[in-house]
Amino acid sequence: MMLELANITVTPKPGHLFDGWQSAGQWLQNMNLTGFEVYPHGELNAADIPTNLVGGFHLQSFPILTPLLYNDSKRLLQIFGDWQTVQQFYGGVNADHIVKVMVSQLNLAAELNAPYAVFHPMDCDMENLFTQDFPWTLDDTFAACAKLLNIALPQSHFKGWLLLENMWWQQSFRLDNRQEYDNLRRRINYSKCGICFDSGHMMATNNALKDEPSAIAFLINKLKQLDLSSEIKTLHLNSNLIPQSAKKKQTPTSYVNCDGFWPQFDCALKHITRLDPHNGFNSCDLSQLVDTVDPSYLVHEVSQQSIQQWQQTIKLQQSCMSGISWQKYA
Repeated sequence: MMLELANITVTPKPGHLFDGWQSAGQWLQNMNLTGFEVYPHGELNAADIPTNLVGGFHLQSFPILTPLLYNDSKRLLQIFGDWQTVQQFYGGVNADHIVKVMVSQLNLAAELNAPYAVFHPMDCDMENLFTQDFPWTLDDTFAACAKLLNIALPQSHFKGWLLLENMWWQQSFRLDNRQEYDNLRRRINYSKCGICFDSGHMMATNNALKDEPSAIAFLINKLKQLDLSSEIKTLHLNSNLIPQSAKKKQTPTSYVNCDGFWPQFDCALKHITRLDPHNGFNSCDLSQLVDTVDPSYLVHEVSQQSIQQWQQTIKLQQSCMSGISWQKYA
């Protein structure tokens, strides 16, 4: 049985469009969705979140991972300028903090009875974000992510699926080939690992895509090449067709007139949003893509600018799925 979900940030308020969990629950019913894939932000108690509305869990991301994980003081100060900014960005100033956050999040996922928790195997820095010429290898990223997970998982009581989500950043888990997953999977000392396949992130690895039919064909062909459908438990469904001008390789001069870490970080976030807008599919047949992935959970992970826009985007994606053989998922 495939369950349809929508993603939401929890603070513990449900996102920025609802006044509380009661209205959020009513919205799910109106949209014929089973629940939310929750992305907790900050320290939360399980009692703050209705477990019956939780369909999945997204672990907190640490996009600039290795400087703090390896307690690299020199690099931390190069990036952030001072320890106060390090504290503001991560919430702590050493590797123990990252581990504590990850353990806390895994425990929260367990207490909410979330069947899976999504993890981003990635690393990034501000200096090379625009060029994507990161001065480390994919193996370095995998070693760091596996180190964090192998420390945190045994300290938690999480027993669900740990799902590794593909990204589009260079030297991160892009799923360019089958060996990437096999390599990372072998490093993680946890039996219930799988994949969260993000359609938009995979589309962002191909600058030649011009329309939805070509994107669907690319995604299906990629999935067949990877031969990993049995490992995919969750599909993050969104589209990533953006102007070619936005995909042109940028240069570090993109930070001109951005003085200090936070203005640069804001500039970086705007750049990432242009390349990864989380739009919805709206004019194609998604049935073959969904049938090829064959997920247990399908998350409409799309932008949320207003209730009306969010609803319309999801309804359009649902209409594009009308050709699915639903008895297959019953």
